[in-house]
Amino acid sequence: MKFNILDFLLPRETKFFHYMTEQGNCFYEAAVVFQDLMKRFQEISPAEKKLSLLTIKECEMRGDNIEKKIIDELNQTFITPIDREDIHTLAVKIDRAIDILNNLAKKIDIYNVTKPPKNTDRFCNIIVAIGTLMNDLMKNMESKKDIDQIQAKMHILENEADDLFHESIAELFSMQHNALDIIRYKEIYEHLESIVDAVDYVGKIVRGIKVKQA
Repeated sequence: MKFNILDFLLPRETKFFHYMTEQGNCFYEAAVVFQDLMKRFQEISPAEKKLSLLTIKECEMRGDNIEKKIIDELNQTFITPIDREDIHTLAVKIDRAIDILNNLAKKIDIYNVTKPPKNTDRFCNIIVAIGTLMNDLMKNMESKKDIDQIQAKMHILENEADDLFHESIAELFSMQHNALDIIRYKEIYEHLESIVDAVDYVGKIVRGIKVKQA
């Protein structure tokens, strides 16, 4: 750990760790609601679907507010626990993951999808799992405990999502779907993979921060 005389003279604002943990919770809550929505998509009423979409949107809005709070308070904080550029990047990237999830939920509604594509449940399992790991990562950032192990597990899930995406696209073009479903389902799969990629990128940023502070 690098020695810095300011560590003894001025307190470092650790509130940013708490804020980013809250951001991670917003993503996880939205992911769990989305997973449940996809599992019960053909069974629940339009009113229940609307409520699920609204809940995901509320998570996205809470995440936006936390991102704004982080950026506003960065401009007012003299000593930060990690580089302010890294805090800014993390806040933006976590928010991006929530945004993609919310956009996907909206598109499924707008496209009038009546049945989610075949591998949606498997993608949702990966998204919830990697969201859980991102939460662990945010909680452990201050102590730096198990950072490498958590990030490695996140990257394994990202590789699984890549393989699942390729498998899903191959199945989609196997002549078993009409042209409209191919267009809609392909975009859904692309969003699902992008969500996992966005969360995995957060893990890579945290790993880089740990390396810089070593």
